[in-house]
Formats: sequence, C-alpha cells, structure tokens
Amino acid sequence: MKFVLNILKAFLINFLIIGLIHAATTCPSISPKLAGNGPTEQVEAIISDVVCAFIDLHDQNNGTLKSTMNLTKQKIIPYIDLEHSTELALGSYWSNLNTKQKKIFERDIKNSLINDYVGILANIGAWEDINISVDKNYSQNANTARVKIMVSLDNTNAHATVTLKLINKNRWKIYDLEYQSVSILDIEKIGYDSKIKRQGIEKLIEKMLSKS
Repeated sequence: MKFVLNILKAFLINFLIIGLIHAATTCPSISPKLAGNGPTEQVEAIISDVVCAFIDLHDQNNGTLKSTMNLTKQKIIPYIDLEHSTELALGSYWSNLNTKQKKIFERDIKNSLINDYVGILANIGAWEDINISVDKNYSQNANTARVKIMVSLDNTNAHATVTLKLINKNRWKIYDLEYQSVSILDIEKIGYDSKIKRQGIEKLIEKMLSKS
C-alpha cells in the first residue's frame, strides 16, 4: 500500500484513463493538448502521457535522478495549476502579498513537489505493472471538478482510490489530491500557517529567497 500511495503523491501530484489502463499496452499516449477538454478526458491523457514517458525512460535504462527531474518538470508540473494551489495553501495570507511575494511562494510549492517526489519517481521500476482507471461519473461546479481514480498493481493486493481536484482556466489542470478525506493542500496550508505564525511572513520569505 505504501508503494501505491507514493505513486499517488508523486502525481500530485498529483497527479486517469477511460476504463482500466494497462500502461504498457496503451503507449504511445495521446497528448493532453490533443485530447478532449472534459475533466476526465484531460485527466486520462495527462496520466497516460506521464506513465508512458516514464516507461520509455526506464526502457532506455535512463531512470536517473537528473533525468527523472527533467521529465517531472516536462510532464507533471505543466499540468498543475501552481498559482491556484499556492493561493489555497496560503489562505487568508494570500491577499496581503504583492505579486513578487506570491511568485516566491508559488516557486516554493513547486520546489517542494519536485524535491519531495522526484526521488520516489526515480526508484519506481514497475511502471508497466501500474493499472489506473477513472470514474467517469465526476462532479463539476462552475470551473472546478472532482475526478476519482483507482490505482492498483499487477500481481498484488495493493490498491487505492483518490480524488483529483481540477480547475479550468482555458484548460483543466490539477490543483489538489485527496486521499481518505485528507488533502495535500490542507497539509501544506497547516505547514505554512505554522511557519508564518512562528516567524512572521517577511522572515519566511527571506528564508525562501536565501534558498533560491
């Protein structure tokens, strides 16, 4: 189960295909830019594109930390609405930040995602055994949607169901992931709130700038 949950966290991230997907038999994938613009269609294309890209990477025996990081930046980060995620994570603090400060926090969220999960992605060697299915009965409210996905591994009892939260600003993008009623953004929000209350927002920004 821990293995499956690590995959889910890595997609963050996020991170969906009609019916049951056997990644090894659906490659090459359809680019999300060419897929339909419905929530499930975009999610299906995103996940298929990501899984196929990592299968190709490992087939080339090039699953290094550097190559995984580059692939993460190319194939996962573009499908995440970092601005919306950061706004939700900062909560009431967001409206008091200027444009530059907002970008600093947005970059911090991005770096956190990459640093936390690239190592996990690099160590996954069974991409072809990952099965993913999408519940086409999604819920939508104006420009936001919730799509459930089911993930399992061949020859194991490991499985999990998560909800991806998406927002549509010209295209659907993922901004949060929820598992057993626990949201990744809620965890991030608690972390930022604690740091800001402990050291002040200006001090926190200074620390983030010193790390960049």
